[in-house]
Amino acid sequence: MTKQDPPLTDQTRPKRRALLVGSLPFDSDEDCMKRALDALGPALFCLPDGEVGEKTPAFPKGNRMAWVVYAIEKLTQDTANWQILKEPTRGTDGMAVDYDSFQKLKPLHSPADMPQHVSLGYDEFFRLNYPIFTQLREQYGLDHLKFQVGVPTGFAMGFAFASPITWLRYTYAFNTVIAREVNAILAQAGHDVVIQLEVPPELYAAYKLPTPLIGLALKPILDLLRKINPGAQIGIHLCLGDFHNEALVHPKTLDKMVAFSNKLVQRWPAQHTLAYMHYPFAEGLVPPSVDAAHYAPVQHIKLPTGTRFVAGFVHEKRTLAENRHILNSIESARGGCVDVACSCGLGRRSASTAEELMTMMAELAKAEF
Repeated sequence: MTKQDPPLTDQTRPKRRALLVGSLPFDSDEDCMKRALDALGPALFCLPDGEVGEKTPAFPKGNRMAWVVYAIEKLTQDTANWQILKEPTRGTDGMAVDYDSFQKLKPLHSPADMPQHVSLGYDEFFRLNYPIFTQLREQYGLDHLKFQVGVPTGFAMGFAFASPITWLRYTYAFNTVIAREVNAILAQAGHDVVIQLEVPPELYAAYKLPTPLIGLALKPILDLLRKINPGAQIGIHLCLGDFHNEALVHPKTLDKMVAFSNKLVQRWPAQHTLAYMHYPFAEGLVPPSVDAAHYAPVQHIKLPTGTRFVAGFVHEKRTLAENRHILNSIESARGGCVDVACSCGLGRRSASTAEELMTMMAELAKAEF
């Protein structure tokens, strides 16, 4: 929106929504969903289960709170099919202390045989939490709400490999496993679920490649999309990395990210609907820029008709006024309303910070400029 635009009325103003990217730092998956609905309710168009998983002495904050780390830990426990070459350096939450401290594993089966020996369990968590979601949706009277399931691509599993060659060899085998579990979810829920693909390593690779070659970083995403049964509602969570609130990459400009997402949209398979594209504008604990010029490249983002653009900028190190300024800058560059989110899941934040951020998101979702 610009100052020259005519004033919007309640009838003409687009509906700004909110997105919770995934993990939340509360007591259980059910508690996460309840707190999210209490804070954001009607502003949400889909709802994750909070990705807490099971809390144990080994993983006191839950075994799902750190994205793909959950899947890597599951492989680590499967000594019949995986050999541990290097133990992780763990912190008090049970996870590796940083990106360089992951365990390193050796697969005991070829890429062709590996999928029949691996279950990552994303479909199991869905079966556990989807009934809770449907009960809560009815309780809160939110008929429009869809269930959100976040999964990595097979490329993300490579953090567990010591060799880049092994990483690449097994990427597509892991895509087969992930697609199998996603297809099981879709068989039960169909259009009532949005599958969120989370692509930090692909975006990291895109930033390392020359712009003409960024299409190479899309290959794991496109392979996974091909293996998912037709008709899926897919959301894309572009991510700069947020393990222990530390980003993998710190881009100086948004140009490469825009080029990456535009190339993905250009190659998007007709068999799936792109429900939303989420952009991260903060970098872990590094807050988003307040310079309006920084957001100018978002005017060049190309999306299919009906695809939501989700701006991931809401951050605890910015005041509500600063967050409003950033939202205004993004919407001015974009030329219209955008949805609001944080840059990543909140599972690594404290419970009080997560509550503060959800309250701020609710305020921003209804803000008028």
